[in-house]
Amino acid sequence: MSRLFPLLMIPGAVLLVEGVARAADPTTADCLTASETSFRLGNEHKLRAKRHELLVCAAPSCPADIRKDCTGRVDEVNVQIPTIIFQVKDATGADITAVKVTMDGEALADRLEGTALSIDPGEHVFTFEAVGQAPVSRKLVILQAQKDRRELVTFGAPGAAPAAAAVPAVSTPPAADASLRMGTQKILSIVVGGIGVVGVGLGTAFGIMTISQKSDAQSACPGSTCATSDGVNKWSTAASSGNISTVGFILGGVGLAGAAVLWFTAPSSKSTQVGVGPGGLQVKGTW
Repeated sequence: MSRLFPLLMIPGAVLLVEGVARAADPTTADCLTASETSFRLGNEHKLRAKRHELLVCAAPSCPADIRKDCTGRVDEVNVQIPTIIFQVKDATGADITAVKVTMDGEALADRLEGTALSIDPGEHVFTFEAVGQAPVSRKLVILQAQKDRRELVTFGAPGAAPAAAAVPAVSTPPAADASLRMGTQKILSIVVGGIGVVGVGLGTAFGIMTISQKSDAQSACPGSTCATSDGVNKWSTAASSGNISTVGFILGGVGLAGAAVLWFTAPSSKSTQVGVGPGGLQVKGTW
């Protein structure tokens, strides 16, 4: 009896294995369901799941017409499914292969071997995780039928960069700030006053020249009339210098007077403030 027991067990094991193999083959109902589901998944752009269903209804155990249709559509969906190749590096530029990749929270790969990964078309968020590195996320739009798209992903430095030292602000002392505070009208009065000073200086210079030239003319023509052309020219030159001196004094006087009026009548509410602040020179004012 003990010798017959192993022999009796062998047919039972064969039947058990055969039963499991037959259970793995899809039934006609399974084939019909897989075919119908593949159409719905295609409309939802879930091409990888669609291919899985088509492989089910393309099994030899499916009816011939269903198997033929699904087999043909497997080739079509293989063309439509995009693929992507991720190259991951650390902060030093060295390649990393021990990287876990998830797509929209779903595990995509436990390790990168430089091979292309099948991806559904559309917008996806990819997250890359490696030991000793902060996770990196990338949002990519994958195009249908795009093959072997290459994406470089770089992990940052393990430590955070030190914060930049704050640059102390340079502020103008109150006294200096007050001295730089000036109204627009007062600025104009300074410009006008400067013109007045130039006019007075011009009048003074030509006045001195006029005195010298008049002395020369009197030496050439001591009387009331000049008998020589040289004397006439000297009197003419002296007269021209005197006219310029007069005009200069007039302009200078008007400029200084106008500057004084502008200065003392300038309203205090309208002012221009010049100061030194963070980043350089600051000009503030009301107009």
